[in-house]
Amino acid sequence: MVTATVLFQPGWSVTTVVTSGGEDPDTGELLPAQKQTVHGRGVVQAPLWTGFQETTSDGGIRDERLVMFSPVVEVGADAEFLSPSGQCWQAITDGMPRGIPGQVPEYVAVRVRRAKEKDHAS
Repeated sequence: MVTATVLFQPGWSVTTVVTSGGEDPDTGELLPAQKQTVHGRGVVQAPLWTGFQETTSDGGIRDERLVMFSPVVEVGADAEFLSPSGQCWQAITDGMPRGIPGQVPEYVAVRVRRAKEKDHAS
């Protein structure tokens, strides 16, 4: 069977906020948000394929690309992707389930920006 994720690299993970924490019923203090990490396979769009790279007012470069991640999970604009090489990518849009037309979606596509300050040592 043909699959759209054949070139996806193993070792990716996505961390999403699954609940907003809410309020402690006993103390009334805000509870921390609950996060969920899902491990899977993914690929980040090559930099030359994107027109989203721009120079910011302070002289830096904003590096925005597209991450494609499998399995299909609910990805909000507050999610973070971690590549096998330790690069962190922050979602800037909600994820969209994608795949071969006429079949069940195989992956989620998300616009992301590079977050070098959150990189992990590989």
